[in-house]
Amino acid sequence: MTDKNNLYTSYYGLAFECPMGKQVSTCAFAEIRKCSKFEDRLKYIRSLSHEEFAQLIKKHQKCLAKREQKIPYSRIAVL
Repeated sequence: MTDKNNLYTSYYGLAFECPMGKQVSTCAFAEIRKCSKFEDRLKYIRSLSHEEFAQLIKKHQKCLAKREQKIPYSRIAVL
């Protein structure tokens, strides 16, 4: 398995569900999640260049950090 594939497999779960529950309208993975078949989602991810995938992850991380800031501290401790 190449380094590119190792990087991708760390993020495959994002192709299926948002870690915050409901995805926002600007979700970086929204287009991928439109694919109905598991295989199509993986093909979509694998078709991206390293640069494209890195940008997708960067957008996801920025969104996640922003949304996590809105969670009350007491709720994070319970999660």
